Order: sequence, then structure tokens, then C-alpha cells
Amino acid sequence: MNYLISAYSVNPYKGSEDSIGWNWVLQYEKNYKEGDRIILLTKKFNEKDTRKGLKEFNIQHVELVIVDVPNALNWFREKHSAFHHMYYILWQHWAWLWVKHSGIHFDVIHHVTMNDYRIPSEMYKAKGAKVIWGPMGGAQVTPKPLRVYEKNRLTATFREFVNKSCSWNPFYKKALRSYYKIYCINNETQKQISHIVGKDVPLMPELALRDDYKNLPILEKTNDILKIVFVGRLIGKKGIAFLVDALSLMPDGMDWELLIFGDGDDRILIERQIADSGIEKNVKLMGNRPLNQIAEAYQQADIFVLPSLRETSGNVLLEAMAYAVPIVAFDTSFCRLLKEVECGIFVNTEQALEGIKEDYCKAIVMLGQDKKMAKQMGLNGYKYVNSKLTWDEKYRIIVNDM
Repeated sequence: MNYLISAYSVNPYKGSEDSIGWNWVLQYEKNYKEGDRIILLTKKFNEKDTRKGLKEFNIQHVELVIVDVPNALNWFREKHSAFHHMYYILWQHWAWLWVKHSGIHFDVIHHVTMNDYRIPSEMYKAKGAKVIWGPMGGAQVTPKPLRVYEKNRLTATFREFVNKSCSWNPFYKKALRSYYKIYCINNETQKQISHIVGKDVPLMPELALRDDYKNLPILEKTNDILKIVFVGRLIGKKGIAFLVDALSLMPDGMDWELLIFGDGDDRILIERQIADSGIEKNVKLMGNRPLNQIAEAYQQADIFVLPSLRETSGNVLLEAMAYAVPIVAFDTSFCRLLKEVECGIFVNTEQALEGIKEDYCKAIVMLGQDKKMAKQMGLNGYKYVNSKLTWDEKYRIIVNDM
């Protein structure tokens, strides 16, 4: 069997989409069979780290092929975010040209990154190949009551328009209907893609638990006060402004603290809002910290909060569950799946903004007061993430569907 892994983003030493691309490489290597040929097709940007990783992790059966757009077009380079999607579109075209002229008959082509459903790969054109796309997402939008927290509403409105246009774009519809299999990360994307292709497409979270987070020891909490932890970038869509507003409703008699790990463009605005909210003594901005310190925070946390306005999935959710920490988040996107697992409280966003704030605060108070419920929800998440959200399980599903 000839396999092609199309991974625009792949890097063994980074997180996010780079990590997703790399973990798919590890799975194809792990499941190599005599006679297979596995080719990793990626861009030049991460070539140095990718080659280093192939050697360091003893990847013996994956051939690396680097494809880049012509130098004359490199002003669309990936590191400038304003041109990021344009660069990605260009790269995908040159990646397809390599496949087209390679002379290799691929049995399976798996396009794994990026996971943006608005920009389908051209790999569906490969004759005789089972072309798989995903898991991918992007159809999620900020719930209407929470849009007051969006930093740039004009950009968000344009994004929503592009999302809707996918449903009537004939070229897009033709591309999606040509794939052998499509996997969607969240319900919002699943609903739109299912409508376009005319049949139900399966859900598959884009993320899985890293090996170093599997089956961690569960420590008993001995905190004198309720410890709430947030991990993520300090940018508008992460919803820190909402979180501060919600926590300003905490009852006076309750001892609690919020630890915010991460940094970003909105740090000064967040500091100002915290100071004006009256909860400054309860909130600590920890900044960027080493992984061991964040791990320690997870171990000590009573509750993990993710107030993101729109989130494709969220690797931090898996990390929190790996430490058996109950979650408070919105009932949107990937969290709708987690709601079924009962690993936390997921707040209804189809109500007025004040009701969302009150319910978010009540969820934190409830978990803080009901230790038995909090512990059970933490255990539910721990069992789920260690049994279902693994790279082995994701690869098994892909193979069974081939």
C-alpha cells in the first residue's frame, strides 16, 4: 500500500496543528507493514525540525518530501498572518502538482492539516486513491449573546459570511463530494458538511491525549480555597473578559482564586478589567510558564475553565481531563461531545447574556461546594480521555473506514 500524509503543519517540537500533523506521522509509522510506502508531504517552513524529529524518534519508514511555492510568490509566506490562508491555498496547489507528476499511485491520501474546512485540499483529484480529509473544523461561530466580547466584530462577520458561502459554492461542493471520507471535529462543522455532501459525516476530535499525559496518578486535593485554572493565550476570542465578568458575581463568603496561565496581545486590557471588576485580589496573571509549572497547576486545580467564545476543540481540555479536573465551559463545539461524558458543567449559551454569566458563576460555585460531584466529573473525564481520546483509537477508526 502506498500512503501519502498531506500535512501542511507538522513539527514534533510544537503544539497545535504542528503537533497534530506529527502525531499522525507517528501513527502511520507505528502501523507500518512490510511492503508499505509512506510519504510525508509538507512545506519547507518546518523542514529542519521535521528532519530532526524523524531521526530523534527513529522514524524509519516515512519518506519526507518538501513542497514549497515558487520563490516569486513567497511574499505570501506563512509567518505573516495576514497572508496565511492565501499561502496555504497556494501551497495546497503545489502539493497537488507534486502528487500529480510524481508517477506514484497512492492507495490512500490522508490530508491531516490544516483543519480549516473552508479550504479543501486538491488531493481529491487523485485517481484511484482513497482520499481522506480530516478531522477538520471551522464552522463554529460565537453565540450571539457573547458577540459583545469579540474584539473585531467586522472580521468575525466576514468569517461567518465565508462559512455560509461554502454551502452554495459549486466548486467547493464538488470537491467535498469527491472525497472518500471526511471527518469533522465538532457538531457545527458536521452539520454543514453533512448538508453539503448529502449524507451524515462522522465526528472525530482533532486532538488526542499525548503519551506523556496518559494514566497520570490522581492526587487528592487539599486546597484551603477553591482553585480555578485557565490556560491559554490572552486574546479576545479566548473569552477572558467574559470570565472576569462572570467571576465578579461570586458570593462574598466564598474563598477562591483564579490562576491565568498564558500571555498575549490583550494582557493590558485584561489587567485593567480585573482591576475595575473588584476581584483583583482573587486573580493572578501567571504569564507564560514552563510545562512543569502548568502541570503542577493542573494537579492542584479544583476546576478548569475554558470561556472561549469559539473554539474548534481545545487541547487544554484534554490536559485538564488527564489530571481528573472537572471543567466549566460553554455547551458549544467540542464541548457538546464532552457534555455527554459528564466531565463538567457546560453552560447553555442560548439565553440572554446576564443568564449566561449567572449560570457560569453558579457552575463554578456548585463544583466548589459539592466535592463529591466535582470528583466524579473529574473521574469521568479521566476515564474518557484515557480510553477514547487516544491517537491509537483515532488511527483505528481511520483504518476501519478505509
